[in-house]
Amino acid sequence: MGRWLVLLVGVAVIVGCADSGSSDPSGASSTAMSDTAAARPAFSIRSVTVDARRRPNPELLVHLSELGVTHITLVAFGWQRAVDGPRVRIDTADGWYSESHRGIRALARQADTLGMEIILKPHLWVSGYDEAQDRSEIAFHRPAAWRQWARSYRRFLMVYARLAQQIDADLLVLGTELSQLSTTRPGYWRTLADTVRTVYDGDLTYAANWHEEYRKITFWDALDYVGVQAYFPLTENENPSLDTLRARWRGHRRALEDVRRRTEKPVLLTEIGYRSAPSAAAAPWRWPEQDGDVPPDSSLQARCYEAFLSTMSGVPWFAGAVIWKWHPAHDSDRPTGFTPQGKPAEAALRRWFRRPAPGGPTASVSGPAR
Repeated sequence: MGRWLVLLVGVAVIVGCADSGSSDPSGASSTAMSDTAAARPAFSIRSVTVDARRRPNPELLVHLSELGVTHITLVAFGWQRAVDGPRVRIDTADGWYSESHRGIRALARQADTLGMEIILKPHLWVSGYDEAQDRSEIAFHRPAAWRQWARSYRRFLMVYARLAQQIDADLLVLGTELSQLSTTRPGYWRTLADTVRTVYDGDLTYAANWHEEYRKITFWDALDYVGVQAYFPLTENENPSLDTLRARWRGHRRALEDVRRRTEKPVLLTEIGYRSAPSAAAAPWRWPEQDGDVPPDSSLQARCYEAFLSTMSGVPWFAGAVIWKWHPAHDSDRPTGFTPQGKPAEAALRRWFRRPAPGGPTASVSGPAR
């Protein structure tokens, strides 16, 4: 189970701020990037979250392997009625194909034949999930309710710890964005990590929210990676340049390095994604449903990815990133969604995820957008 590589990178340049076939207010032409690619892959863990309602065509993982993806991330859900509900419900056959035990096992087998690893990321879904039912607000003021939830969540997590061992997963995520519990009850997570290690011998992390949580967690020493859900805001500027986006990413890199220096653990972005929409740089966390009817902006999405990839590539303490997210072909036509599929951002990922053949051509990041 690898850690990270010290890598040499090229310089990628992106020109233009508008979608293919359009122009920005200053008259700039459609998106185009130079053909200069990284001399080696950007970092060691290059993952995407696969999200499949039903069994995907086998070509899906083949395409990801050819893209330079090293790890497939699969999300499995537990359900909780409310933020103060003390019980986590588990149904290993419920949910989409990529969320079920059957689907996880099948996708893990195929990934193994292609030389790719698995990251298993159990996740809590609060019923009626909205701003008033945010998983980060899960908390318990009555000791009895806390003890009941703690036992229930441990049972839930151990189901997936055993599954992670069975499928030889490279990495297991102990929890995702449970900000109240991760910052106020560190002892629980230390004990949970110890318990998980009795049945699972792979690496462990926790997926902390970018907004303060990852800085406040005190149990990173019990895990193998500092895990961050990296929806850092970049800029409120309309049509920001690549230089502006890179400058903002350098600030986030410094903040991540501070935590790395304090914990002496490599940093893994357990989730990062940008929509092909005008709000991609200002509010990367915003779901498509929150924007209403907005025009697509695939060139901004590509610039956001280029800024991230070029800034973090070759950083020795940076383990890698999980891209949010990838769908089967029949479900991938999402003009303003997070997926990079069929958009200029996919070519950006290919450029930074793959080591180019000696003397061979490099991929262009320009191309048709969906």
